[in-house]
Amino acid sequence: MNRQLWERLGGEPEPSWYLDPITAGQKRETHLRMIREFSKGMRAERILKTDLFEEAFGEDSLLDSLFPEAVLVCGMDAAFAASKIALRRHRGKIRAFTCDVRNLAVQDCSLDIIVSTSTLDHFDNRADFLQALAELARVLKPDGLLIITLDNPWNPLYHPLRWLSRGKNAPFPLGYTVSTPQLERDLSAAGLHPKKSDWLLHNPRGISTLLFLALRKVLPTRAADTCIRSLLDACEQLGKLPTRKLTACFAAVAATKR
Repeated sequence: MNRQLWERLGGEPEPSWYLDPITAGQKRETHLRMIREFSKGMRAERILKTDLFEEAFGEDSLLDSLFPEAVLVCGMDAAFAASKIALRRHRGKIRAFTCDVRNLAVQDCSLDIIVSTSTLDHFDNRADFLQALAELARVLKPDGLLIITLDNPWNPLYHPLRWLSRGKNAPFPLGYTVSTPQLERDLSAAGLHPKKSDWLLHNPRGISTLLFLALRKVLPTRAADTCIRSLLDACEQLGKLPTRKLTACFAAVAATKR
């Protein structure tokens, strides 16, 4: 993980390449539904989210709407700039700190729920990925819940997108990820018990971003909004098909600590 890169991205006033507001809203609602379904029936007092980029910049912020009954709702980010902006943007609703997820500044067995949305797939190699996974397991309470999402390597568009992300004009590179069966094995090896899984967001990643940018340029705002919503609704129908694991942008798994 390139700390300087994330610090630079976190220091931008508003990333021009970030999700269209309607797409970000869809991402937010999809993740909230998934998290609420995975955590149904749990009493959560101390919550950690391992990435604050959404809370700092996007309409896909999650932390401000998760678990209102919790005593502590906290987020962390590798970039101090992103943590600072997220804290300012959601003042009074969340707490935030900066550290490396491979070396969490958190006590053992202290968190009820950890939400890790596309964080561990930014590492370059498997060793860093497993170290971060072990850290998440360390700070989770017994019977606590880890909800983790990763880039879906079974999506055919993922691999050309990962290659393109290595170009000098790309905002950031896509890193190491694993399939859902491998993630479940890695979670088990870290002392966690996989319980549920899901496939999230079926609009073609990268392609949809460019398409929506083009629609924003050629159509009036209201017409572009209508068109983008219709396209997103159509893409989400792919999530009802047996091929959903091939169209999903992200794979999600929920696991409890033994």
